[in-house]
Amino acid sequence: MIAKTAFQCFKDEGITIGINLGNTLDAVRYLENSGHAADETAWGNPEVNQAYFNGVRDQGFKIVRIPVTWLGHTGPAPDFLITDARLRRIAEVAGMAHNAGLKVIINIHHDCNNDFNGWLSLRNAIASVPEQFQITVRLEKMWAQIAGYFADCGDWLMFEAFNDASDGNWDYPSIDPAGEYGLINNWNQLFSDTVRAAGGNNEKRYLIFSGYGNKPLQTFPPNFKLPEDPVGGPGRQVVSFISYEPWLFTIGINHQWNVDGSIGSKAYFDDIFSRFKSEFVDKEIPVIIGECGPFRYSKNFRNQWYSGANVEIAKQNRLDYIDYVYGKARENGLTPLYWETGDFNPENTPEGDSSLFNRETGEPNSSESAAVIRHMMDAVR
Repeated sequence: MIAKTAFQCFKDEGITIGINLGNTLDAVRYLENSGHAADETAWGNPEVNQAYFNGVRDQGFKIVRIPVTWLGHTGPAPDFLITDARLRRIAEVAGMAHNAGLKVIINIHHDCNNDFNGWLSLRNAIASVPEQFQITVRLEKMWAQIAGYFADCGDWLMFEAFNDASDGNWDYPSIDPAGEYGLINNWNQLFSDTVRAAGGNNEKRYLIFSGYGNKPLQTFPPNFKLPEDPVGGPGRQVVSFISYEPWLFTIGINHQWNVDGSIGSKAYFDDIFSRFKSEFVDKEIPVIIGECGPFRYSKNFRNQWYSGANVEIAKQNRLDYIDYVYGKARENGLTPLYWETGDFNPENTPEGDSSLFNRETGEPNSSESAAVIRHMMDAVR
């Protein structure tokens, strides 16, 4: 492990922009009788190959977030043993990204999802003290195994505690706010302590933390608290939040980007990003936008506004959004990571097209995607 702090690493190695390997190792089987087991190809993508990561690198991305769902690949209490096959496949995919020269993030992803009966359910944990205890024990057991398996990996590999932990209301806790904020902070602390105790390079590994639902203002004091880290020492923590504002535009349903001062406007990003700069970046704590858009405007069953004229408006607004929001993020020292999903089928998705790459070849999948990537790279220079 290098002696550099996370802040120095991001700065010296030019970690200015990244991408998600979405809808892949986080994908789950939808049918209830399947147990919502994670399945790499369940959402239409092929198995990951080296060409994809080489293409991501060649286009200029510096870091890849690999969301991982563990549902269906763990045993029962009390040990909750993760199958060796699952750990091997995650290691294989992360290794491909590393071979391409990318930094890598792995996490616990849709295990937090209430709709998939995820075991790391904040809703269930708040509703029942015994269940909260069981969930917390399982979180500790899971991270002890994951961190132990990857203990020899260098500083190219980072861990993110969990994703989108919420009670079902994405924006703010609605059942027991104080209890939910407190529990997420406790889970972050447990994650940190467990990884640090797992040996090997984990004592100094860069760890990533977010707040309720990974939302911007919920990953901010006073509701959000970074864990104490006496083992790792100062400078080994990274803050992450997710930003899809304004929602309908960034997920490719509305062709218009509101710029009038409301949520998702230029003024909104000026304010939010400057807050994260003051609270974290200026204190030499890196901040990533772990997921962001905007997706391609697409015709599907939710898009009531779709028309040929709106397509052209949406294309320009998408590029304008990237120019401003990604540029403003970098101006404030934040690193945006685009949510890229590979396969897109408008018949079965309520969102637009967030794919950029041909998952088989690693090439941009269209001239429009190539233009989007160029604007991203220009914006973060």
